[in-house]
Amino acid sequence: MSQVIGIVLVSIASTSSSVGMNFQKLAHRQTEYEDPRTMDILRINKLTSNVYFRPYMIIGFILSVAAVVCDALALMFVGTTTIGILGCMSIPINVFVSKYLLYEDIKKKAKLYIATITIGCILCLFTTHPHNPMETFVRFARVDTAVFIAGMWLFAGVCALIGWASEQKLLAYGVLSGTMGSQFVTMGKYLLDMSYLIRHDLPLPPTLQIVGVACLFLLALPLQIIFLNKSLEKFNATHSVAIFQCTWCVLNVVLGIVIFGDMEHAELYQILIFLAGFCMTMVGIVGLSRQIEYNPPSLSEQNLAKHGF
Repeated sequence: MSQVIGIVLVSIASTSSSVGMNFQKLAHRQTEYEDPRTMDILRINKLTSNVYFRPYMIIGFILSVAAVVCDALALMFVGTTTIGILGCMSIPINVFVSKYLLYEDIKKKAKLYIATITIGCILCLFTTHPHNPMETFVRFARVDTAVFIAGMWLFAGVCALIGWASEQKLLAYGVLSGTMGSQFVTMGKYLLDMSYLIRHDLPLPPTLQIVGVACLFLLALPLQIIFLNKSLEKFNATHSVAIFQCTWCVLNVVLGIVIFGDMEHAELYQILIFLAGFCMTMVGIVGLSRQIEYNPPSLSEQNLAKHGF
C-alpha cells in the first residue's frame, strides 16, 4: 500500500511540476508579447517589470512548490531511486502540456529523443530496491560519500561555467538545474530519515553533518529554479524541461545507488538493465540538446509564412 501512495504522490508531483514550469515560461514570454500563449502581438515597448513577480511566474512557483511537497511526502513511502524513475513521467506530460498551453510545435525527431529518454528511465525502474533508514546515516558518515557529493557540486559548477562561456546553454543549464534538483531530493531524504531515529529514540548523527546536509538542502532548490529559468528564458520549454527532468531522474537513480545502496543486492541482469536504460537516456539527452530551438515563431508569423509572406 505504501508503494501505491508513493507512486500517486510522484504522479501528482510530475504533473504539477510540468504545468508550473510552463507557466514560468509564459512569464518570460510576457516580456515581448501581449499574449504569451499565441505570441500574436509584439509589445511596442518591452515589459520591464521583474519577471519573478509576474502572475504567471507566481502561479508557476506555487505549482513547483506543490510538486516539491508531493515529492517530499513520497520520500516517506519510496526511495530516491524509485522517485527518480517515476519522475520520468514528467517528460511525456510536459510534451502534452507545452503543446496545448504554449502552442509549441514538437518535431518528429524531438519526439523520438523524448521517447528514448522515457524508455531509458523506465528500464532503470527494474533496478530499484528499498533500503533501511539506518543505512542512510552509515553511508553519509563515509568519506567516499562525502567525496561523491562534493564531486556532484563540482560537476554543477562546471556546467555553470559552460553555460556562461559557451553556446551550449540549453544543455548546460538544463543539466545543472536537474543536478540541483537531485541534490535537493537526496538531502531531503536524509532529513526525513532522521524521523526514524527520533521515533525509535536512537542517537542522532553529528551536528556538523546535519547542518551541512541542511545547508545543501536549502541551497539546491533556489539554484534549481534560477538555472531552469535561465534555460526557459531563451529556449523551447519542451526541450528545456525534458533535459532538466531526465537529468533529475537519472541522477536520483545514481544517487540512490551510490549513497543509499539501492543496487547493493542487485543481480547481474538488473545491473545490465540499468546500464542499458542509462545509456539510452544519455543518448536521448545529447540528441535532444542538438535540437536547439529558440522561442518558436508566433502564430501570426507562422500564418504569414504559410501564405508566402
